[in-house]
Amino acid sequence: MIAHSSTRPRESSGEPEAPVTERIVEYIEKNYTMPITLREIADRFGYSACHLTNAFSRSTGTPITAWIIRRRIQAAKEILRTGADVGTTCQAVGFNDLCYFTRQFARHVGTTPGRFRAGAQG
Repeated sequence: MIAHSSTRPRESSGEPEAPVTERIVEYIEKNYTMPITLREIADRFGYSACHLTNAFSRSTGTPITAWIIRRRIQAAKEILRTGADVGTTCQAVGFNDLCYFTRQFARHVGTTPGRFRAGAQG
């Protein structure tokens, strides 16, 4: 379960991880449509994956990978509202596996992408 529903980090409490968290969120925002791995983000920002995960989770209440998935689902909902095909939407928001996308979408939204699209059209 995602503890924090915002797509922005919590306000900084003076913790040293806040600036790197903000930069990671900006990076995700610019690149969520591309394949992003925790290892890539850790290497890019010069931290171990474990340290980065802990710092990000402390700052946002959400693990990095969950943040990425949530951002992709948010974008998918916007695209599906336009009537776009589910497969096209899956690829457009950075998922490369339609079954995984469908499972994650249903888990976060409570319905499948196809049903969501149909409801948005009706």
